[in-house]
Amino acid sequence: MKEPKEVDGIFQADNPMPTWWKLVWLISIIVSIGYVAYFHWYSEWPQEVAFEKEVAEHEAQFPAKQAVVANTEDGSNPYRDDAVAIKEGEGTYKQICSACHGPTAEGAVGPSLVDKDWIHGNTDQEVFNNIMKGIGPERQKLNRGGMPAWEGLGAEKVYAVMAWIATKNSSLVKAK
Repeated sequence: MKEPKEVDGIFQADNPMPTWWKLVWLISIIVSIGYVAYFHWYSEWPQEVAFEKEVAEHEAQFPAKQAVVANTEDGSNPYRDDAVAIKEGEGTYKQICSACHGPTAEGAVGPSLVDKDWIHGNTDQEVFNNIMKGIGPERQKLNRGGMPAWEGLGAEKVYAVMAWIATKNSSLVKAK
């Protein structure tokens, strides 16, 4: 056995690890190998089954909404009279749109959405296209700023916001 090495008054000995520590280390390796082998090859619960089960639980908890077709025949809003969609639209409006159009939709940086004047059209289809595609510099009118495109929101949320706006402003019409 070597003699302890001394550095700055501290003695460093080359002592072996305790036997119980070596056994715990060895047992943890054996258990981990058994765990991997069991769950990957012998278990009745492989990853694909677990994924399908989680998807089924999610779909049961959050049933899929009926998909909204972005272009209805006449371009009208399919959520116009849907109370649930109107409530969701109000929340989305307050979270996203109120920064420019004001908390009550009476206008701020962006134009008012509750008066009779619609700068870029007052039909559901025109308003939907304006929201989804935005108002670029080439389409600006009355010296008003542009509007970013909100395609990332998706048609359902845009239609829900439009349904809420329609409850505040009767001059937003279904179609011409």
